[in-house]
Parts: sequence; C-alpha cells; structure tokens
Amino acid sequence: MKQSYRYIIYLASLILFLLGLIFSPSASADFKEKTIKHDFGTTTLTSRPKKIVVLNNLYSEVLMPLGITPVAATTAQEGSDEFSTLFKKEFEKADVVSVGWQKTPDLEKIAELEPDLILMTVHQKDLYDKLSQIAPTVGYLINTEENWDYTDIALKVADIFDKKPQMKKILKKTSKKQAALAKKVQSQFGDKKLMYVRVTEKDIRYYGYGRMGFLYETYKFNRVADFPAENMYEIIDTEKIKELNPDLMIVQADSKELLKSKLQKSPVWKELSAVKNKKVLYADYSTWMLGFGVVSQDKIMEQIQKNWLD
Repeated sequence: MKQSYRYIIYLASLILFLLGLIFSPSASADFKEKTIKHDFGTTTLTSRPKKIVVLNNLYSEVLMPLGITPVAATTAQEGSDEFSTLFKKEFEKADVVSVGWQKTPDLEKIAELEPDLILMTVHQKDLYDKLSQIAPTVGYLINTEENWDYTDIALKVADIFDKKPQMKKILKKTSKKQAALAKKVQSQFGDKKLMYVRVTEKDIRYYGYGRMGFLYETYKFNRVADFPAENMYEIIDTEKIKELNPDLMIVQADSKELLKSKLQKSPVWKELSAVKNKKVLYADYSTWMLGFGVVSQDKIMEQIQKNWLD
C-alpha cells in the first residue's frame, strides 16, 4: 500500500515537472521559422542561431550586450591577428576564432566551423553567394557613407534572436547617457572648437562628418571648420591645423611613429591651443574608427568624461 502511494506521488510529481517544461517561459519562447529580408537578399532561418560568425565589429556590438558570443569574428586591421580592443579579452576567454580581416575573410576556416548564421556587410558583398553556401547569411549596409546610424541595424539584428525588446532598452539607456554628456559638453566648452585628426601613412585627415558626425550632432561639440558634408574628411597639413588652431583635439594615429613624425615633432604642435591647455585626447583605432554601436559609444563617452569633463 505504501509502495503504491509512493508510486502515485512520484507519478504526479513527474507529470507536474513535464507540464512545467511544456508551459515554461523558455518553452513558450521557442524559435519560430522566420524569413529575413536584408540588404543582400532574403534568408530563411528554421532554428535559433547558436554558432554565429560576424564579419564586422558592429555585429559584436549588438550581440555581446545581449549575452550572445560569436564563435568567430574578423580582426581589427589588415594583416593583423588582433581582435578589436572592444572585445579582445572576452573573445580570447571564449576562444572566439579569428577568420581574418573583414575585407578578406577566410572562407575555408568559416566553413570548418559549421556556423548556422553568418552576419556580413558591404565589405563582403562579392562573397554573399559563397557565404550563403556555407550557412544562412544576413547582411546590412552598415558603417558606410549610406548609413551611419547603428540603432536601426542593432534592432534588426536583435530581432533575429527575438531580442528586440532588450535591444530597445539598451539603446534607450545609451541615448540617455549621450544626452547627459552633450549637456556637459555644452556647459563646459560653450563655443570652443573641436578637431578630430587622423594620421595615416599617406596623409593627415580632419574628420568633421560621416562616421565622426556623432561628435558634433550627438555630443554637441563645435566643428573647428566646415566643409562639404558629403565628404567624410578633408586632407590637411600641419600649417592648416595651426591656422584652425582647435581648442580641443582628438588624435588617432595609425602608429606611434606616425604620430611623432607627422605631428608631435612638427614645430606647429606646441603652438596649438589644445596642446598648450592639455586638451588632446588620443583615440584608439578599433574603438573610434571601427567602433559602430553601443559598446564603442560607451567607451568613447567614458574617455571624454575622464579626460575633459569635470
């Protein structure tokens, strides 16, 4: 009799457990087949992607805040095996595989990983068919002259994983932080002028629009000089920098040697107001030039706050 009673209790408990699994939130949120229209075609997903290869930094800036780590990603610069500084520690800890530079990804290595989703950009437009043969591939025109707004793409990518509501909250939080920083910038710097300078092997560039437009449009810094907005940057020399004489400078050099030889050793350098007043901020390439999302924006805001704002 006792054994029968125990058996009934066991059976009832088992039924309740199974019912709990069936009607639990995780079960009700099971992935439903979806067809995604994107900038390179139409892709159907029959199951929730788990092994994801990302071929641009922006996708990591969407996935990582959502708690999703790719199995592979492209590296920061041509000829470099280093991941972006934004994700280097996390990627190394999670054994994320490098699949080469974003413009020349290693297709064989990607195929070996047997991914169930590849996220691509315009840099791989000629490879779309080949990538699609490896795994379902979704791509957007991001980080280009056609699209400098990462928020729309962030929501589209999050929606692939049924995490659009979470991304909306993340974007809202970032937007509030940006608005608070803009108020501080306006209050502390008023009409002072900012110049973003990039030093490359070929030239020196002043970025005033395009990918650096957020400095002026979102954070409310003042441009040191205007030029046609359709041009992302203008090529300048040290004499032009002296003429413009910015109050604030953000400098990103492609190497320490270039920074010294082309700028810091120039007789103009020490005469600049930004240098005299210690208002020069040195930018990391992969955060400022390759960054394109909430993760890089948080890092940029943190650096501006730490170096320039009270």
